Amino acid sequence: MALGLLMLFIMMMLLVVGAIFIIGIVFIIVGSKDKKMGGKGTQRNIGIVMVSIPFLLVMCIAGRVLLYKVKVKCVADEWRYKPFFMPRNEIMGSSEMLREMLESVDDKDKEIFYREFSVNVRSDIHFEDKLNDFFDDIENMQVSLDPDDFLTDYGKNVHIEGTSTFYPAGYIYSAKIDGETYYCYVRTCSMNYDDKNDVGLQQFIICTEDKVDELHKIIESGNVDNYLDVL
Repeated sequence: MALGLLMLFIMMMLLVVGAIFIIGIVFIIVGSKDKKMGGKGTQRNIGIVMVSIPFLLVMCIAGRVLLYKVKVKCVADEWRYKPFFMPRNEIMGSSEMLREMLESVDDKDKEIFYREFSVNVRSDIHFEDKLNDFFDDIENMQVSLDPDDFLTDYGKNVHIEGTSTFYPAGYIYSAKIDGETYYCYVRTCSMNYDDKNDVGLQQFIICTEDKVDELHKIIESGNVDNYLDVL
């Protein structure tokens, strides 16, 4: 619904801008003829202003696109910076975030992995140690966690109580790999009007079938201190 309204608004804006541009061209032509005949050429000046409006609009959009390219590197950034483009919702965002996290692990690239977490999580003095331990634990599992195996659906939604200003979400993804079932828990915050440093990934936990009860206990307790772990 929201995407449809946005597209309708964009189409209407394009029609208005296009109309202004065409009318501006007409004014320039008519005004130029009037100027040659000794008139003041006021219409030409108005036409020049009208034609310049679309160019200014294009420059503004180009600036926003450039800002998007510079600032937005991952899903969490979309939620943080609210760029001109519509950010992904919690369902699509969590799925894409899981893909980015697992691909980062596979590539041993900690930059995006680090960036997905909220500022509040990253401010923990133990974050770097947890990050290094997590990568070591994944390597010790000696299994390739392919995101495509987990993203056959949108995961199982876990109810997390939010407020009118705080939008948390939790999803559990599962995949059977080499006869073993693995689980990935992704807890996110797409918006918090009271504390913008909460926005981003808040919890990322991986476990096997024999540890899934422990995972559910962590989720049910609402304990986010254990924000990165391989159970």
